[in-house]
Amino acid sequence: MKKAIIISIIVITTFKMHAQLDGPRTYWALPKNLNILSAHVINAKVNASVNNLSFVNPSVTVDNNLYMLSYTRSQPLFGRTFYSTLILPAGNITADVNVGLQGPAATSTTIFQHGFGDIIWSNTINLIGAKGLMIKDFVRHENPTLVYLQAAMTFPTGKYDPSNAINIGSNQFKFKLGSPIVQRIGPWVEGQRTTLELFPSYNLISKNDDFQGQEIDQKGVFVLEGHLTRDITKKGFLSLDYSYINGGSSDFISKETGAIIAEQAGQNAHLIGATVGFNINDRLNLFLTHNQTFSSGNDSVSLEGTVTKLTLSWSFHDFQEKFKSYMDSN
Repeated sequence: MKKAIIISIIVITTFKMHAQLDGPRTYWALPKNLNILSAHVINAKVNASVNNLSFVNPSVTVDNNLYMLSYTRSQPLFGRTFYSTLILPAGNITADVNVGLQGPAATSTTIFQHGFGDIIWSNTINLIGAKGLMIKDFVRHENPTLVYLQAAMTFPTGKYDPSNAINIGSNQFKFKLGSPIVQRIGPWVEGQRTTLELFPSYNLISKNDDFQGQEIDQKGVFVLEGHLTRDITKKGFLSLDYSYINGGSSDFISKETGAIIAEQAGQNAHLIGATVGFNINDRLNLFLTHNQTFSSGNDSVSLEGTVTKLTLSWSFHDFQEKFKSYMDSN
């Protein structure tokens, strides 16, 4: 019975690794040798491709439909909690591009594209509050503050057509350096757990060397995520979500002359939303997230739209397998 309780606690505390975008309860501590395989469906109706929300095209409305598989493995590094995640995206986009005059005389054209997206590889190590622990030690470990260091790389593997105003792939390398922080609030009891989570990060973006006969030199982007999470049952939680995106201004450079043809201001965008997560059984967890832009400091190129994400996550561990085999044989 004790072992069954231990397994139950582990599964409930692995609401993790949602998808390309971070989410609530993503950076809770993990026991050694835990594996998480997740399938994600993302629908975003915005004036940008979800591969780069800081690069807005004000004349485009994009219906993004992405399907992702992600795998996370927890393996201690230097005695600290460490996990590595690989994300493989694919999907399709439909973009309505306004051309010609504005107003009643305006016309539009439609772009449709499907294929693979940009692969993401993320690595996160705990600095404060979460040593690399076996399950039996992990379930007794309660530290109110967790601080991590994260480094993630996005590779330009996605489908890309330089003549298109919008693409599934970005034709850009991206490097993310962040420091997720999780602060527990109140008693750490199933059904009552509450956390305040802040995920600041800075994203460096390489030059896009082929965009409609131009190069795009894009500045870095600062992103801050905030989540106030609370258990609503022993097997579910609710989170109020906030995100802030700042930066990403772009210079459009002629490939022939090297001169700057145009400049686009960066983002100063705010998003609000909510997430619900439920434990379906000892292995499966379900998450639903919705975010909505609500203000921007740059009216001419402001990020506008909604992002909805559904995730089904399956976790497995050597200990779980051994325990199941033992129970089946008795």
